Amino acid sequence: MKKYFKALLVTLLLCVGIIGLTGCDKASKNSIVGTWEYKDSSAYVYTFNEDGTGEYSGMKFTYTTDGKKISITYENSNASFDSTYEIKDNQLIIKDSLNNDTIYIRK
Repeated sequence: MKKYFKALLVTLLLCVGIIGLTGCDKASKNSIVGTWEYKDSSAYVYTFNEDGTGEYSGMKFTYTTDGKKISITYENSNASFDSTYEIKDNQLIIKDSLNNDTIYIRK
């Protein structure tokens, strides 16, 4: 009976672990966290860290997201950039100041 219980417990833990990893993988594909390169030039790269910090082509910033809204405040500046964003496949689409789509590709 103990052997059966141990085998069942191990199987259950493995299943929960596999389901958990799969769920995390799906969440990360829809997360802004990561490195994104502008589709038309490798000179413009966003890096969003999990802790709400990041870098854009050498300029450090902090950011917050709320649904599909993003607010970026660059270091040594009181100004913030507020916009909307969408993640579609491997693309991060941010509306620029003229409300045009600016597309970045996940690296």
